[in-house]
Amino acid sequence: MFGLIARWVPGLGVVFGVLVVIATILTGDSPGSDASDETIRDYYLDSGNGDAESLSFLLIGLAALCFLQFLGSVRGALARAEGEPARITTAAIGSGVAFISLAVAGHAVGTAPAWAVEIYDERFTVDPNTVRLLIAVKYGLVVGSLFAAAGMAFATATVALSMRAFPAWLGWLSVLAGIAGVLGFLWVPGVVVLLWIVVLSGYLAWSRRPEPQAAA
Repeated sequence: MFGLIARWVPGLGVVFGVLVVIATILTGDSPGSDASDETIRDYYLDSGNGDAESLSFLLIGLAALCFLQFLGSVRGALARAEGEPARITTAAIGSGVAFISLAVAGHAVGTAPAWAVEIYDERFTVDPNTVRLLIAVKYGLVVGSLFAAAGMAFATATVALSMRAFPAWLGWLSVLAGIAGVLGFLWVPGVVVLLWIVVLSGYLAWSRRPEPQAAA
């Protein structure tokens, strides 16, 4: 049983992508920094929105666990191709850890107003300007996480294209993901990074290495 589980651990990057999409949909109605004071107050004082925010964060936490397991599989694939001391591989994995840490921190900051309303109830007053400040902090953390993802993608591309860790098309997709991460402040390129993680995970899970030949 454990052998079967280990076989599909590389595919947890796909699960990560699915969970992130669901979590994003759950909070799709959250107000932006340009929303009116009344819209911001109404959103966070609605208990249904608070539940959606909390559930979204739970899914992000589960997604982070899946990503870290997937990252171990990436490390194994890159290190086999690069060989020790695997400096580029270490850079890729360190960047991956920084990516998911900053992303979870950003989501926690964005969920903080909903938690405050739930925990402190009538003792907490929703201040629209405070919410806007937290939205700005969340933006900075998410952009920082995408810069870290760019580091992971570029390091992966280096090993893939120079040491044949992955097919050339996946190496060039990694380059594209790295560029998208650098442009993460535009928000939309983050989708490319997420797609790259899903594709890389799918490749690691479903690719088949040739069986070793028996010794004569």
